[in-house]
Amino acid sequence: MPENVNWSAVWQSVTDTWLPLFGGISLIVVAVIVIHIIRKRKK
Repeated sequence: MPENVNWSAVWQSVTDTWLPLFGGISLIVVAVIVIHIIRKRKK
């Protein structure tokens, strides 16, 4: 590993890439669970 890696820049790029991705995935998962619960209650 090179010593002169700017870790704050690396971390920034990682969070910029992965945070929206995880946010979108978690939103979809929550939406699916909520819809599933609503459908169960209607029966």
